[in-house]
Order: sequence, then C-alpha cells, then structure tokens
Amino acid sequence: MNTLARLGTGFAAALLEAWQELRIHKLRVLLSLVGVTIAVASLTTALAGAGMARQMMTESLESEGRPAMITTYAYDPRSDGGPQGGGPVAKAFDKTSERFKIDYTTMIGRNYGQQVASQGMALDAEVLVVEPDYAPMHRLVMAEGRWLETEDAQNLSPAVVVDQNVIKELGLEGQRLPLTVDLMSNGNAVSVTVIGTSTARSFGMSGQLWMLPATYEHWFSGQTPLDEVSYKMWVPIEGSEELAMRFGQQLQAELPGFTVESHRQDYLMWGADESLKQLAMVVAGIAVIILLLGSLSLLNVAMVTMKQRIREVGIRRSFGATTGRVFFSVMMESVVATAVAGGLGVLISVALVSNENLLSMVLATELDQMPGFPLDAALLGMGVSVAVGALTGVLPALVAARVKIVDAIRV
Repeated sequence: MNTLARLGTGFAAALLEAWQELRIHKLRVLLSLVGVTIAVASLTTALAGAGMARQMMTESLESEGRPAMITTYAYDPRSDGGPQGGGPVAKAFDKTSERFKIDYTTMIGRNYGQQVASQGMALDAEVLVVEPDYAPMHRLVMAEGRWLETEDAQNLSPAVVVDQNVIKELGLEGQRLPLTVDLMSNGNAVSVTVIGTSTARSFGMSGQLWMLPATYEHWFSGQTPLDEVSYKMWVPIEGSEELAMRFGQQLQAELPGFTVESHRQDYLMWGADESLKQLAMVVAGIAVIILLLGSLSLLNVAMVTMKQRIREVGIRRSFGATTGRVFFSVMMESVVATAVAGGLGVLISVALVSNENLLSMVLATELDQMPGFPLDAALLGMGVSVAVGALTGVLPALVAARVKIVDAIRV
C-alpha cells in the first residue's frame, strides 16, 4: 500500500508540475496545440460522420428488407401471369409460416397503374398491398400518424398510408391526419383515408401508398388485379439459406401443381456490406493521415522548444531532480497539453456533428432515425490525443534526461 501511495503521489505531483509548466509557457503551448486540436476535431468528425453515413446507407439498403429476408414466389403453370397470391397461396404460406414458427411475415402485392388525386391535383403512385409486419421488416419509419393495423380492414373507408412525396405533390403539407384522397384506377375513383405518412422511399418515383390485403381485396381487386405478388419473411441470419430451402420444399408440398421459389434476398446477399467496409477503410486512412500531420507538427515545435529550455532543465537537475523525474515530467507536459487539446477538439466535433442544419447540407438527405454522437468516436479522439502526446513527448524527454548539469548551466 505504501508503494502504491508513493506512486500515486508521484504521478499526481508530475501532473501538477506539468500543468504549472504549461501555464508558464502559455504562448508556446497555444501555438503547438492548435494543430493537435484541429487534427483531433477532424479525426473525431470524420469517424462520427462515417458512422452517420453508414447509418444512412443501412437505412437505404434495409428499405428493401432487413437481413435475413427470405422471399417466396408461387407460380401457377396454368396461368400466363406472374407470381400468384391470395386464396390458396396465402393460406398455404400462413400455414407453412406457423409450422416453421416465423414471427415476421408479409404479403407484398404491387400495382403500378393507379393515381392518387386531391383538390384537382393527381400523381402516379405505386400501390403496395402489405400486412402490418411490413413496416418493421423494411425499416419503415412514420413521419406522422400511425402504421396499418389488422383492424383497419374493417373500416368503412379504406385505410392507407402514403409517403411524404404524395403529401408534397398533392399540396397537402401541414394538414392534420386523417385526411381523404381519391385513389383512381381504370377511370373509377375510391375515396381512401390517409391515417399515416412515412418518410419518402419511392427513389425517383412519384410516390408510394400502402394498404392491407383485405382492404385491396374488398375495394380494388375486381377493378385492378395486382401486377406482382411475393411473400417475405424476416428471420435470423444464421441458417437462413437452409431455412429458405426447407420452407420452399414444404410450401411446394402444400401447393401441388404450383412452382415455388424461395430464397434469401437482402443487401448482405448482394455484397452491399463490402461498400460499408470500404467506407470504413477510407475513413481510417484519412484519420491516419490527419494524425500523422498533427503529431509531426507537435513534435517539431516540442523539439525546438526543448533546445531553448536546456538551461532550465540543468537548474532542475542541480536541485536534485533525478533523470527519471525529468524524463517523466517533460513527457507529461506533452500528454497533459494534448489531452486538453483533444478534449477541445472533441467538443468542436460534437458541436459540428450535432448541428442538424449542417448535416442536412452535407448529407443532402435526412436520416429516418438520427443517431446520437458516436461515443466510440469521442473516446477514440481522446485516446489518440493522449497517445500523440506520449509519443511526441518521448524525444524531448530523452533530450532533457541526457542533459548534463555543467553543460546546461554553461548555455
């Protein structure tokens, strides 16, 4: 305990001495640490920005389905159309899903030939016929109102959710939900009730509209059949490909005469995660360059300054300071200074990255779920600043430790 107490007292004394030296040499410290502050702020901002860019890319990719996403199609050879849905296919899919104990499933039917109209304005929209599980499976975030529920199929007016493109193009921004618009197909118009709006996901199309299968079956199937039907399942990544194969085999047994395809289909299978890894590597390379520039600048200033402090070191040695004490105190000056500079750099980074207006300008888009400032980026910024201080303080400390008292006093 006594040894630990002495070590702790010595360390605290070295820190205090280093702080006093920094106060004495304010101008020198300020000039030498400007580069470190900028470097740490740049490094932390780059890492935090990369995290947000990764979040944005992930949100964009997961709009087509979160990993692992299994997609299933059922084709009827007696029909000239595409994948079939509803009726026996829907029943067989539900039965097979229950057998495999799959929690998240949805039918996805698409229709591209309908228009949404309101107050004399109209636009083409992609109609998606989906079940309530669709939203969590596709990272669909509500901007206003709520998502579809099973009970909405019983509403006297068809309940729908639209994306913000529809609201914007129809001039309905600022109006409170629910509101009524017309869904038109083959010259017929049906009034539907918008119960929620989502963030824009149409990617260049005019807009998207979602409704429940029962709603579409009751109000629209007789007028406009669906152009494409598929069934999706969100399952754990491990073993998902084998599960897709077994699920397809079982569904095929439930649908004699049909041709069934079932396979995993998500961005991890497309190799999109490689672009995320490449982004991380590019940011890491930039961070290393920033760190080298900041450390070289600090080392240069520290070496020049130490040559001017030779007499000061000699006087300290003449009053009994040991070689180890001189080495440690000189190195700690650099560590304490860079720690302060690193803390300031992290604060600057937090202020920049947390500015929503600035982020909107840089990313040119909005994140559905704005992440907080990455803690690992802040900790890494502080750790790097301390490490840089230790590394750049070693050479000046070695120079100070090798100073001979007689030679130093002669200077």
